[in-house]
Amino acid sequence: MKKFCLCLVLAFLFSLNAQAQSFNAKVNRDVVPEGETFLLTFELEGANAKSNPDFSALDKDFIVYSISNAYQTNIINGDVKKSQQWNLVMMPKKSGNLTIPAVSLDDLTSSPLTIKVAKNGENISPQDAQQNQPRFKISGVVDNKNPYVQQQINYTLTLRDTGGLQGEEPQFIGDNGSDWIIKNLGAPEISTQIINGKNIREIVFKYALFPQKSGLLEIPAVRFNGYYLTREKRNDPFGRLFNDDMFIAGFGMADVFATRNPVVLTTEAIKVNVKPAAPENNGNWWLPASKVKLYAEFNPANQEYRTGEAINRTIYLTANGVIDTQLPEINFGKAENVKQYPEKPQSVTKVQKGQVVSVEKISNVYIPLKSGKITLPEITVNWFNVNTGKMETASLPPVTLNVMEGASVPETQPAAVTEISETGGAHTVFPPQEQTDVSATEQLNSKEIYLLLLIAFILGIAFCWFLMRGFSSKNSEKHIRNYKKYIIAKAQEKDLRALRDGIIEWAKKHFHNDNISTLKDVEDAVQNPKFECELEKLTESLYSKGSIDWNEKSFIKIFEKIYAQKPRSKDDGEILPKLYK
Repeated sequence: MKKFCLCLVLAFLFSLNAQAQSFNAKVNRDVVPEGETFLLTFELEGANAKSNPDFSALDKDFIVYSISNAYQTNIINGDVKKSQQWNLVMMPKKSGNLTIPAVSLDDLTSSPLTIKVAKNGENISPQDAQQNQPRFKISGVVDNKNPYVQQQINYTLTLRDTGGLQGEEPQFIGDNGSDWIIKNLGAPEISTQIINGKNIREIVFKYALFPQKSGLLEIPAVRFNGYYLTREKRNDPFGRLFNDDMFIAGFGMADVFATRNPVVLTTEAIKVNVKPAAPENNGNWWLPASKVKLYAEFNPANQEYRTGEAINRTIYLTANGVIDTQLPEINFGKAENVKQYPEKPQSVTKVQKGQVVSVEKISNVYIPLKSGKITLPEITVNWFNVNTGKMETASLPPVTLNVMEGASVPETQPAAVTEISETGGAHTVFPPQEQTDVSATEQLNSKEIYLLLLIAFILGIAFCWFLMRGFSSKNSEKHIRNYKKYIIAKAQEKDLRALRDGIIEWAKKHFHNDNISTLKDVEDAVQNPKFECELEKLTESLYSKGSIDWNEKSFIKIFEKIYAQKPRSKDDGEILPKLYK
């Protein structure tokens, strides 16, 4: 009987111990905004864990950022209760109703839980004292869902933040570059509104997108990876579940610490219907732009040219709303009695005033073979105006040059010819002259006479060149000792050629760049839209066939401001700063 009673007592105690063992799961909130984290806690009571829980089943629908352990012991009226916790900081991979599956630990299994993941940005509200309200929102829109192929469309990405969002620039995902070319249009614009006493920050990114083929295309989604900081216990969304002095998964820490809470925001992909090239293009080079312009510079620009001397003509093609790879090759055409040596074109894409602008520069060296009037043919570029929906033509009119005989070449002697080397250098080659009278010398044959004459001629030219160079250098130093006064004086006199040369020389010295040789190079160095406009007007006035009323007062006003500025360093700015500093 005693043995039977003892067995009953032991069985009762064992059943009490078995009933005290439990393994439960709970979340800090059952409605979670998409892209935000929540805390999942597993708690073991009444037993000591022999192993760790298997959390692999959570990877299907959730990203697990961190796992931490906590131990707790409570003694109440001499009754000792111990528990162990596993705390997981997690983020849902998708929206909708998601099930947190059961997790096993030794012989125990937790019950599954269901949470609701609210779609990103459904209800951003300054009243986010309620923890289920989303703190952040992301959205993307385009200004044209029916563009032509290769036409620029503008994509505006907006981040709205009520919780101190931090992070780097968002990224387009899911496109390998075959369908779209994407250009950043500059640093984000950041503004703040106060609604009901709550700050709402708005960060706007702008991009230019160029579809590379026609048909139904999908603009890829944009993803932002960031975080927000938890600095105070009273603002900790998880702190109320635990003792204030506990350290669990980085949450509920003392005020002197800060915790990074991950945030992942993703936009929806946008479908657009891209039209093929307009039929009016007739299979030619396709250039869909909002503005196209051609202009040229001559070097030398003295309008007095001689046979055998090199004339360098540089053509600039600027196009708004296209990238440099879309620019066509410029055709100089054929001209009689002149040789041409076009150089390899150079192109670049810039962002000016939030707009994509591409520039192509190509130089052509002309060698006149005969004196008289030589006409260089018209240069044209056909393009499609996306604003009017019509084909247009940018053109440079034909140019007639007055070519005189070379100063050192008599009329009976063939003109000297300047040849261009592969490296771009030029040298003058004089064809041999037939000797009409060799009887004056008996000791030297005709070849020796020709050689001596050629050497004397070359030495004479070199001597004259050194004299002229020294005089020019002294004259330049004398008259352009003060570039500001010189340039202003030439502008007031409307001596445009001297003004152009003075501006180029000033820019070389001001920017410490001897490679500056054209007004376009000056524009690139200064990088000021107003000054660039004035230089373009100056260029038009220099090479326009008709008379243009050039406004020297407007030029002097902006030049004085530019002259007073210090040259910008390459490290003065960054393309895209962080969202907050």
